[in-house]
Amino acid sequence: MRKAFTLLLFAALACTPADAPAPGSNDREWSLLLADYQWILTLREAQKKPPANATRREQIELALENHKKLQPTYALFIDKVHDYLKRTGDPRAATLLAREKIILGDEYMSVLSRYEKALKMYREALEVDPTNVDAQQRIALAEQKRFVSMTAFATLKTGMKEEEVRRLIGLPREDWIKQVVQNNRVYSVWIYPKSDGGASAVYFDNGVVYHTNWNAAAPPAKQ
Repeated sequence: MRKAFTLLLFAALACTPADAPAPGSNDREWSLLLADYQWILTLREAQKKPPANATRREQIELALENHKKLQPTYALFIDKVHDYLKRTGDPRAATLLAREKIILGDEYMSVLSRYEKALKMYREALEVDPTNVDAQQRIALAEQKRFVSMTAFATLKTGMKEEEVRRLIGLPREDWIKQVVQNNRVYSVWIYPKSDGGASAVYFDNGVVYHTNWNAAAPPAKQ
């Protein structure tokens, strides 16, 4: 899905409206930037993909490894696009930068469950491209997902598996999952922040829910 989208984006970025050229734009320079972008897309597509049965830890480790490999080339390219946008105001550059921020935000939201970071990326995308509908929709989704709702939490039942919990209320941040092994059994707890500053928790025994607690942690005392 992402590959198809980026190809469509690349095609759209390559097009220049004949009746409305961007003030100060430089088509030759933009073409060179697009060639660099195609190389970035090629490198990204060639990165190792997690297998279907990869654990969350494996997904996170692979995502961080891929970022580290791409970062030097990627950072130089993004700096060049920022400079070009600042000099020319070319909306094609704004569209590209916004899309890249959305891609990063999606990883923060779907892989790391770092909703605050995701929101920061999406809002930055909207700053450079104020009419970007994708960024607007992602902001609404991240705002909805960053705190667990009582209605969704109430649907959890004893005996559910981890995947069912994930489908109903999502995954917490990786550092909000605690695990201990005793007598060949894996006990874990997933902690979810609430909008009042408190937290809820779901407890697993070998991947199966045995207890839930909406009020696992009280909100901080008011000053």
